[in-house]
Amino acid sequence: MKTCFSYPYTIPFKSVLNLSGLIDYWEVNLDENGTFSGYPAEKIKTLINGAPELRQPIEDLSIVDKHKELVGLLMSVIFPPALIESEIAAAILPFSAEGFYATPRYAHLLPFGKVREDLEANIPKNDIAKGKIRMACLYILNKYYGTNFEIDQPIVISIPDGKTGLRRVYKIDINTQFADVITLSEPQPIDKKVINMLLSNIDDIDLWLKYIDPEVFEFQGFCIMRLTDVTIEEMLSSVKYDLLKKNAVTDQENFISIREKIRSIFGMPNLQLGLSYFDPNYNIISNYGEDNWSSFLMDPEDDRLECENLIDSIYVKAYTDKKPVIIEELSDYDSCGCIENGLLRLGIQNVVIAPLVHEGKVLGIIELGSPEPGKLNALTAAKLYSVLPMFTAAVRRVLSDMQTEVRALIQEECTAIHPTVEWKFIESGFNLMHKRRKGIKAKFEEIVFPKVYPIYGLADIRNSSGERSAAIQMDLINNLEQVKKVIDTIMTYKNIPILDEINFRVEKQIDQLSKGLNSGDESGILEFLREEVSSIFKFFKKDELLRPIINNYEKLLDPNLGVIYNKRKDFEESLTLINDHITTYLDKVEEDAQEIFPHYYEKYKTDGVEYNIYLGGSLVQEHNFDIIYLKNFRLWQLITQCEIAVNIAKLKPSLPRPLDITQLILVHGEPLSIKFRRDEKHFDVDGAYNISYEIVKKRIDKAFIKDSDERLTQPGRLAIVYTQQKEAEEYVGYINYLQSIGYLTENVEFLELEELQGANGLKAIRVEINLNTSAKQFGSDLLKSVLEQIEA
Repeated sequence: MKTCFSYPYTIPFKSVLNLSGLIDYWEVNLDENGTFSGYPAEKIKTLINGAPELRQPIEDLSIVDKHKELVGLLMSVIFPPALIESEIAAAILPFSAEGFYATPRYAHLLPFGKVREDLEANIPKNDIAKGKIRMACLYILNKYYGTNFEIDQPIVISIPDGKTGLRRVYKIDINTQFADVITLSEPQPIDKKVINMLLSNIDDIDLWLKYIDPEVFEFQGFCIMRLTDVTIEEMLSSVKYDLLKKNAVTDQENFISIREKIRSIFGMPNLQLGLSYFDPNYNIISNYGEDNWSSFLMDPEDDRLECENLIDSIYVKAYTDKKPVIIEELSDYDSCGCIENGLLRLGIQNVVIAPLVHEGKVLGIIELGSPEPGKLNALTAAKLYSVLPMFTAAVRRVLSDMQTEVRALIQEECTAIHPTVEWKFIESGFNLMHKRRKGIKAKFEEIVFPKVYPIYGLADIRNSSGERSAAIQMDLINNLEQVKKVIDTIMTYKNIPILDEINFRVEKQIDQLSKGLNSGDESGILEFLREEVSSIFKFFKKDELLRPIINNYEKLLDPNLGVIYNKRKDFEESLTLINDHITTYLDKVEEDAQEIFPHYYEKYKTDGVEYNIYLGGSLVQEHNFDIIYLKNFRLWQLITQCEIAVNIAKLKPSLPRPLDITQLILVHGEPLSIKFRRDEKHFDVDGAYNISYEIVKKRIDKAFIKDSDERLTQPGRLAIVYTQQKEAEEYVGYINYLQSIGYLTENVEFLELEELQGANGLKAIRVEINLNTSAKQFGSDLLKSVLEQIEA
């Protein structure tokens, strides 16, 4: 036990040491015939009676030093000798910084003769004096003004540790059992309204001191102040609070603050903290560009690490087991690989790798590393586990924000992306984001998928150009004939030469249209009807006799186009109904086909519907591709084309204008590469060798059978175009099966096609579809079994 003295803070209340209350406690509890604290009672009484000045207020603290042995004995009931070395406690003057008794640990931590500038308290602006003044005022209100305020507000201070330099946190408990306040003159009365007003201005100390005059009150006695080390609890709580911030683990300053608090929790100034985010979709571990708090795995020149480099490492073990891995001495670890040796080169001997797990998935990894073996073990590492969920939540926020940022980049560069290949675009988006964050001028990298098999199909409106042209021709002729009827009627009432000229032009145009619709006819006639005819009719509508005739003509016109639009409308509505029917069906069955094997799918609507499917291992992750999937899809495509034909045949009677469809499949036996064209926002084949496939796709629907004027595609028949005999043999097996279940008839043709520019040697199988068949249910398992039967 040490007797210590200090210089007071600037506190206006006088505070005087008084040990009379403590002496009274001793006298009440002394046993005449026994001992107290190891001293004979009689001897204690003699010592007390020999120091009468200790019963009076002590202005001069040297009196305490004069009776050092007795004061030590008196204080033994407050500071038990058995706890002297372990406790952090002191006896101080009430609401003062001045003390007279302290345990060794307290004297070392807060010496009375010195004010610590590095002390921080949970008091606004760290103003400890203001806090003490406020507590003193509350104490006075409780004793003299009938209030009952709680004055033992929790006080927490933090002080750097003398050895480690890390901040330690202490909770202060102040006992006022031996403290009192007296009045030196009559106190000023304070009513409840004023007290409420003071409470509403709790931080305005000057206002409080206007009503509670320090000259009127004096504190006597002493307080007992005990400090409890709550570093772990407070630092853990503070780390949890820091991790709730929006940029908890992306703001460098905040992350360094978290690291320092974790160092304090473990009492290890050299403890290293690493954090990496892990997303299995892109096989990348990354700290996303922050240099001062990267994962232990990060190359200083990069902020990413391909997961393949982690094979058989402690990181993979933590990821696989979803449990922390603790290595107390890495140099003695039996399974040291390149990753572990890399940690040793960083000076890390003792390491904890803790996965951040959410809903069974590892989102990231927290790393603790120390150059001192054994400091981090199963017991000490448990301190971290309570904050792992908060780290996980912080990483989830980061990943969500980065996903949003990356998707914005993708939307800017590529628009909407098919879900199957989205992972590749996200990976490239992250790469672009990393580079831009480093100030590197970068563009979205090329997206290429090698070794994929194309599957192309087409359901086209038979002779759509001719059907559209005929509909336009009929509407224009009808429109002109109706104009001629109106003009003839007007001429019976009005003999105006211009009407003869208009009538002549109408008859001439009808005659020309009857021979066929030529290029430019439509636009010229429409301009004539909308400009000249409409203007003349508007003039004659002023005549009440002619107005009903012209109104009847105008009722025949489309309100938006201003011309007769009947046959063309019927054609367009029929075309739309067919296209919508086909696309709805395709989208449904294609969604089911994704369950067979994930693939890329796109479709286009023109005068019919064409679609591309790309299938291959490079398009997907965590799926092994086998040629059985290609065969599955080829059979699936044949069934789908048959179903489309049957459905449209059933739809045909309800169409405003009956239309037929033709169907075609293009077989390409060898895999090719596809590349995303950012300018056109879609995938196209990549490389000169593969370009012939695109050329064939664009021209094949217009192909003719060799040495004939017959088009390959015909209503009610399915054309399968190929180049190699093995492809024909494969499809013959499928055709035989579909014939057996009623999708196809026995009418099968093997044809050679005329030469196309850029494509020679094309052949085709043309087979008749049974339009009277009923729909069938085909799941992936059944398709696989069917293929096995065909191959057998």
